[in-house]
Amino acid sequence: MVDFGANRPERPMSELVTKKLRPGDIYTHVYSGLRGEQGPDGRVNPAMLEGRKRGVIFDVGHGGGSFLWRIAAPAMKEGFVPDSISTDLHIGSMNAGMKDMLNVMDKFLAMGMSLDDVIARSTWNPAREIKQDGLGHLTVGATADVAVLRLEKGRFGLTDMYGARMDSTQRLMCELTVRDGKVVYDLNGISRPDWKSLPAGYMQTGDARWDGLNPLPVRR
Repeated sequence: MVDFGANRPERPMSELVTKKLRPGDIYTHVYSGLRGEQGPDGRVNPAMLEGRKRGVIFDVGHGGGSFLWRIAAPAMKEGFVPDSISTDLHIGSMNAGMKDMLNVMDKFLAMGMSLDDVIARSTWNPAREIKQDGLGHLTVGATADVAVLRLEKGRFGLTDMYGARMDSTQRLMCELTVRDGKVVYDLNGISRPDWKSLPAGYMQTGDARWDGLNPLPVRR
């Protein structure tokens, strides 16, 4: 994966994606607009189209300074969608326009990508890109790493690296996260029993019978 850094005339991005990168190599920060990803005519740099034909992978890598609506929206309309959706998560990005993975996924929903595509490009595609075919899918026998998401309808705003907003009518919220078969996050307690169904004396304890978010009933 290549973060190409600053835009320099002596090493144009067009040469990187058409001559240097091999099939399967990843160009990230594809919607930054900092390295000539968009031509003067407002269209996707033809070199990126050529690079894609050669098998170069194009990744979002939103970060704190690598995603602009004025680059991403025209590219998406033109049909240049990312192979993989990613955050480039760090302190600066999580407290600015990027926020978290679901927020980045929401941005592609807002630009017209289908929910199925957003999920695939956030899970299965990245797993294959890094040769980890055991991840990113729900095949029988696969590791039970599962995120249960809820698609909310309403009025929402999503910002890019400069704080420009795009309005949206939907967003994803995480209801439940399972890691290797165990619940590690449960927003609304959907994996837990209703309190009225529990026997008298039930309590959550700190002993061996209490397993984080996977409790066993204890009678005292």
